[in-house]
Amino acid sequence: MHDVLHALVSLYANSDVVALLNSTSPAFFVLVQEMLVDNLILSVARMTDKPESGHPPQANLTLSRLVLELSDQKHSRLRARLATKCQRIEKLSRPIRSYRHKVLAHADRAERLRSNTRLGKNITISLVRRILEKMADFLNTFDYAFTKGETAYQPIGLFGDVSDFVSFLQKTDKGGTDRNVGRGLS
Repeated sequence: MHDVLHALVSLYANSDVVALLNSTSPAFFVLVQEMLVDNLILSVARMTDKPESGHPPQANLTLSRLVLELSDQKHSRLRARLATKCQRIEKLSRPIRSYRHKVLAHADRAERLRSNTRLGKNITISLVRRILEKMADFLNTFDYAFTKGETAYQPIGLFGDVSDFVSFLQKTDKGGTDRNVGRGLS
């Protein structure tokens, strides 16, 4: 999730980079932006889903499932701390889950028939960053209890950094910035 957020911000939060994308292949980069946003929303929503879903109920790999898997007898204090953290993350993530449920994953009739849904208006980069920070804190609290170690949750750039790609585009840009890319980011 951190790599996706990093790519999204690196490509679409800088007006010079957006102008470069506009001059290169605007329709393609609108598609990339939409896919990155959708991926981020789906990933956050999955992590904050209920611990079970479906009929018959099937266990989901979620933060709340992790809390439920802790023994109340052995780890009651840790379980209580994580349950509180999980509830805060779930509350903060409500707009994301609502958008996923009504627009991305399912076609809510009222929302899909509107010319412009307002469901996503409160989903900002700042909100996603706060949620990812709280998820990192949750996971580090869990991990530290068993390993005494912490993980630095941040982009790891396995396939090269977005800046490498932007540099390549800058070298090959042939000009012309009259086309538009995406919606921009808030």
